[in-house]
Amino acid sequence: MAAVGATRDGTAERRRRAAIDVGLVAGVALALLALFLWPTLRDGHVFPVGPDVPVYLWWSRVATDGRLAAVGERPGIVALLPTVAGALRIGLVPALAGVMYAVGPAVGTAGAALVRGRRGGAIPRGAWVAGGLLAGVWATHLGDGYAANLALAAPFIAAAVALARRSRRGTIGAAILLAGGGLMHPQFLIVGAVVLLLTAGWAALRERRLAKPTGDATRVMAALGAGVGAAVLGMWSASAGPAPIPGDTSKDALLRRIGAWDALRATFVDRFRMSWPRYAPIMNTLLSVAGALRGRGFPRRFLVSWLALTLVAVAAGVLTGWFPPDRVLTFAFCIPLLASLGLAWLAERLGRWWLAWPIGIVLVILTAAPTVRGWEAARSFISPDELRTTTLAGRIAATTPPGTPLVFVVDDPETPALFLASHARNVARASVPPDRVGDVWIALGRAEDVLAGEVTQVGEPLYDLAAADTVATIPGDPDPVVFVVREFDTRPGALELPGLTRWDPGLAATLGPARPLPAAGEELAASGPGDIAGAAVRVLLLLTVVGAGWALWSIGDGPGALATAPAFGVATLGLTGLALERLGAGLGTEGVATLASALAGGGGYALWLLGRARRRGGGEDLLVERQPDPDP
Repeated sequence: MAAVGATRDGTAERRRRAAIDVGLVAGVALALLALFLWPTLRDGHVFPVGPDVPVYLWWSRVATDGRLAAVGERPGIVALLPTVAGALRIGLVPALAGVMYAVGPAVGTAGAALVRGRRGGAIPRGAWVAGGLLAGVWATHLGDGYAANLALAAPFIAAAVALARRSRRGTIGAAILLAGGGLMHPQFLIVGAVVLLLTAGWAALRERRLAKPTGDATRVMAALGAGVGAAVLGMWSASAGPAPIPGDTSKDALLRRIGAWDALRATFVDRFRMSWPRYAPIMNTLLSVAGALRGRGFPRRFLVSWLALTLVAVAAGVLTGWFPPDRVLTFAFCIPLLASLGLAWLAERLGRWWLAWPIGIVLVILTAAPTVRGWEAARSFISPDELRTTTLAGRIAATTPPGTPLVFVVDDPETPALFLASHARNVARASVPPDRVGDVWIALGRAEDVLAGEVTQVGEPLYDLAAADTVATIPGDPDPVVFVVREFDTRPGALELPGLTRWDPGLAATLGPARPLPAAGEELAASGPGDIAGAAVRVLLLLTVVGAGWALWSIGDGPGALATAPAFGVATLGLTGLALERLGAGLGTEGVATLASALAGGGGYALWLLGRARRRGGGEDLLVERQPDPDP
């Protein structure tokens, strides 16, 4: 009887600890959600922050028009955004904002689960909570417009959590996460694959040296092979259809295409140099080194492998300028997670909780403060007037025959010309009817030169090269329609030039006469700060509900499942939305989006319930390995 009582007491204690941990995971998520929404609520943003927002908007509009293959570079995120918009009955603007501001907290909770371990207790609560907060704060580096990177980061970290469970279920869950996350950003999946290869190699060497068969190397390679294979298959499937729409989506792409390699390398290095203080290099370095010594088992090998790759890649980017080193660093969530393990190491050395807690809180604040200050300065790159004016240009464009070049003049001495050129093209493409996106062109130079068919030359080699390139790429047949938009061309008198018809105080075009025009299909519209905040909350709940079944089935314990559920939601909802679109269903419609949500979530719940039924019935669950842990 005493043994039975002890067992009951132990079970009750585990449940109590799990309930506390569930509350802490929820607290981390809510705190990070408030952080991500803070700039929007404080400054009244009506669009998501970041320079890449227009790109995701026009990609999504083209995909919902039935041409996903034309924008299939990152098919997962292109399928996810319209699916979320349709499921929640909201527009693309709040859907994009909601995904960005909900997936950031999902990165933090997944990081907390990785540091916490399988059942908790090995790492102090304060350390894994700090890990979740620091990883979520680090995610603001990607929250500044890099939606696809965020949508990969959460599933990638959650895949490590699943692999750390050392079970067949965890391996299958990791494969699903890698497949869905990889389709969000295939280029960074390569980075993740290298990290996992290093982790598997380290595990294999350790097992051979110590003769302790943990099986980590086999599980990692199985999940990686299945996940990457599924992602490659998805990329191949997404490429079937219309040819990709040509055109640069960023200043970097424009520099690369025109062959301005020296300017591109200088841009990469300057961007890294200016961003470096935001990463709190001194604090993160000291704590991460201590964390690398404190960590144990699979999480340590995974995080240290990731850190090693990051150091090599950042150094290579700075020295060669072949790629942007800051993008590698913004993806390096190993740094804040190792820093949290460093806090655990410090707490053990101090020994006294009343001393460890105040010091730990101060160190967390000092580590996070530079990044938080940078996030507070985040701004939206689209203005309501800009969208309204370019939307009117889109209505004018709808009156022209398909294939008519739609040329937007870019001439603002106060804004870097090459950035404005790529920004103007992306905003214009987000505003015109989706079937006319490929007709949008940019002419860098003075409006009078563009109207005369001449190239503006100002004596600055890079500007002159870009101006000549933009004009030379514009098709000459049929005759283009030229648009002068005040936000893209700020020179006085540009809208009053001969040959232009004034359609609006901020818009003139070579087509007239001016007259009222109906909306050209479903147009984008500015949102509101409250609507964006509401969308973020609803998206986080949607992703959690969709992914909870998969997380419970593959992760097992309640706190770990709650922490990784949104990441599973991202991966499975993106995979299901893409699969339905490839089967002929239209992206973005409420019915298809609801079906995608039901299918994505229902599969996980079905497996979880089946596993519970097997255990209650005394049957063997063949997907669960019951073995001692030789490497805690």
